[in-house]
Amino acid sequence: MKKILLLTAVLSISVIMTACQKKICDLSREEAKEWTRSATVAEMNQKVKALTEAEKEKLVRSLLVLNIPEEDKETVIKGCAAILSHPKLGFYVELFAHTPVNKHEAGGGAWAAGDHISLSSGLLAEKNPESIRDTLTHELFHIFNDREHGAGGISALNEGTAIWIFNMTFYENDPQKMALGLAEPAIGTKLYYRDIGIPGYPTDIEFGVPTDLTPKGKEVYDMLMAADRSKLPVYDEAKMKEYFEFFSDIDRDQDFQTYLGQFSERLDKWLQTH
Repeated sequence: MKKILLLTAVLSISVIMTACQKKICDLSREEAKEWTRSATVAEMNQKVKALTEAEKEKLVRSLLVLNIPEEDKETVIKGCAAILSHPKLGFYVELFAHTPVNKHEAGGGAWAAGDHISLSSGLLAEKNPESIRDTLTHELFHIFNDREHGAGGISALNEGTAIWIFNMTFYENDPQKMALGLAEPAIGTKLYYRDIGIPGYPTDIEFGVPTDLTPKGKEVYDMLMAADRSKLPVYDEAKMKEYFEFFSDIDRDQDFQTYLGQFSERLDKWLQTH
């Protein structure tokens, strides 16, 4: 038994050393899985940032397990390569390597289910890499939250962080999205379940404050919070409750732009007084 464990350890070290010597785009899927398991978020981001756009696409092709029709694969590959084009999202290589992508019949949308992602036939029919980019950035972050003990389940922060991760990267030049920060995606999610709701789901969802983040989880959450103008107190349940109460009389079940205007005004008042 000791010999088997020693051999396993030697093989793991060998794979990690190989990854350090090669460009990450030249690794097999299994080599990439082994290397990303021990790499930090900063190390993954640095490795991916050093690649050309063509190499990023090559990397995506080697990592993804696509259980979808051939005619849909190129759109997904282009969308995933676009995720890696942002210097803060190189760590998605680990998610690509560990998360198969499936397809289901529906008019639109997608969902994350523990160990895989499922894209709807309607979304794939659009043949729009940018839509795939945003959708997978969002859905894979739910997988990240689960893997790294972040916000979980049906919670304000699980949904909020999965929205904020693509807002703060691909929409960083959108003044409204950046001004609303993490607060609107998170607090707005809680308001949505309360005022509009989804059949079969609770109307009073948890905040989902993470209490046992892994080191990778902490790296990414620190990145999310550093870009957050709203200064949402992600790690403090009591402060999250106080924050929510300040917005709790806003009706989410109204014209969306009207709602966003009300939320923006209230956020400005909060930031002026806290």
